[in-house]
Amino acid sequence: MGSPTRTVRTAFSMLAPRLSGRIPSLMVADGLWRTSLLVFTGTLIARALGFLFPIVIAHAASKNDFASVFFFINTGFFVSELVLTGYPTALARAVAAEKHAALRGTWLSASAVGGLPLLALSITAGEILTLAVNAALFPMVMVVVGLTFDAYYFQLLRGLSEFRLLVTYRISANAIQILLLILLIAAGAASVATLVALYSFVYLIPMLWIELRWSPGRCLLRKSYAFTIGHLKLLTRFAVPSLISGTAYATIFGLDVFFVLLFAPNALADYAAARAITAPITMLPRSIGTVLLPRVASASDDEAWPMLFRALITSSMLVVCAVGTYSVFSPTIISVVFPPNYAPAAEPLRIIAPALGALAVYSIMSQWWMGRGRPVAPAVSIVSGAMVASASHLVLTSAHGAIGASFAILAGISTALVVLGVHTINQARRRVNGA
Repeated sequence: MGSPTRTVRTAFSMLAPRLSGRIPSLMVADGLWRTSLLVFTGTLIARALGFLFPIVIAHAASKNDFASVFFFINTGFFVSELVLTGYPTALARAVAAEKHAALRGTWLSASAVGGLPLLALSITAGEILTLAVNAALFPMVMVVVGLTFDAYYFQLLRGLSEFRLLVTYRISANAIQILLLILLIAAGAASVATLVALYSFVYLIPMLWIELRWSPGRCLLRKSYAFTIGHLKLLTRFAVPSLISGTAYATIFGLDVFFVLLFAPNALADYAAARAITAPITMLPRSIGTVLLPRVASASDDEAWPMLFRALITSSMLVVCAVGTYSVFSPTIISVVFPPNYAPAAEPLRIIAPALGALAVYSIMSQWWMGRGRPVAPAVSIVSGAMVASASHLVLTSAHGAIGASFAILAGISTALVVLGVHTINQARRRVNGA
């Protein structure tokens, strides 16, 4: 048994191709980086448009309304993870791994039926949390239903490797969203309810357009066979740990808003601003992860490990640069993007930025393990992080408000990253020793 440092060095030296002078050619050869660049470019445009959504609301609405909209969106995201990350993620992998085109639609039907009870459970959980803070009930229902439609369609396109349509879907949805937002504000109709409705259901417009123009979903269903209990069991076997992962992830990056509203409601708007402005940190890693899962699902073991290695190296370098920029220039960033009364957001921003950086690296590893058909490892790691984050909220957020919540999510995702990282290194070592 060698030292941990030597083990890691030996593992990567055997698992990764020699890098000297060969990284560009390898990137093109496996298609991962070309497609990741396409998804990243599309995501960059879509996120730039989506990034304007909270900023425009912050300038056009009161801080209370801004905080309310962010609460419904983020808490809705948390409860929706019960349905968003189980069967939809299982659908993406099943479709990507299915060799017979006629059977792909069968997986779509089975995943939709499997997700119905979880949709009801998500709505119920959302209403319970909404009642706990005396907020309106119906906006939470809209968020859960809208996000469910979006998750299934996104994962369907992902599983089909229709990345051009996926990019088109995301860009057009966010472009329509910002256009309709401006029209709502100009018409004086931008209430909390209408803003939440816009966020929830804007995805249906590009979805309908894509189906009328290219019909990826309709073509699958036309060719599909009736699904069996066997199909549902196979999806469930993958969906359950994936669902656990998604819910635990949302506990770290969704339930935080609930805790801030519960313990420090006056700080929620500033905390929401800090959370909203850090979204660009995860853009490239999420783009790579989007492509990585279906690529890895159809790859051999010898092909899959080098994909992970290159993805982690690229993402980590970019994350370090992004987090450093946010940490150093947080007051300037807040003052440029948000109105002057959001200046207190600079303090939590310094802590949230590294948390999003850790999330970016974690997402690469978790999507790789999902693609390998082994969702238990990400589930164990993110559940560990969720437990740490929840305990930290009870101690830190209750005492220090937004700053405490920032440290809580940093502690949670750092725990998940360490647990999954150790597991990944151990698997790499076993593969090296068995080689």
